[in-house]
Amino acid sequence: MATFRDLACAEIIKGIEAIQPNYFISIPCSTVGPVIKHFETADHIKSFPVSREEDGIGIAAGISLGGKKPVVLIQDTGIGNSLLTLTTFVQAYHVPMLILVTRRGGLGEINSAVHLFSEPLPRILDDVSIKAFKLDYRVPLHEWALAIEQAEKYAQDTHRPIIVMFNIKGGAEQ
Repeated sequence: MATFRDLACAEIIKGIEAIQPNYFISIPCSTVGPVIKHFETADHIKSFPVSREEDGIGIAAGISLGGKKPVVLIQDTGIGNSLLTLTTFVQAYHVPMLILVTRRGGLGEINSAVHLFSEPLPRILDDVSIKAFKLDYRVPLHEWALAIEQAEKYAQDTHRPIIVMFNIKGGAEQ
């Protein structure tokens, strides 16, 4: 029987495939391992890992400015490493970019250190005027792929970074 995580990863893959990115940039993460593996083995997209989130954001910005479509996949705790790049480069220069962010913290989180950044992240993004959408148990899984498509279109239409945060652990977020 498929788990919530399996079904969510399938929807995330479906959403990314629908927007037909040229590049898939990620930070290694076991939580979204099936998503990363799918794009690492796909022939139709260039996929590569980066070791730092802000490097991935900077590379994706260059790709976007070059007329190609990148997708970045990182953990929410990595947004802290990327805030300066997002606000002083990507946002300031109106670079359209879709950033997919897996949520940490909340129910089921075993690493107590991540709660300090993960829980206030939506407020932090709001404070720096970075638009973010949340996908979790309250949004039916069959709507996740469409939400990813719409977020990418919104990034292109508004010429700014758009973040889609998702919790694939299931259950309510704190």
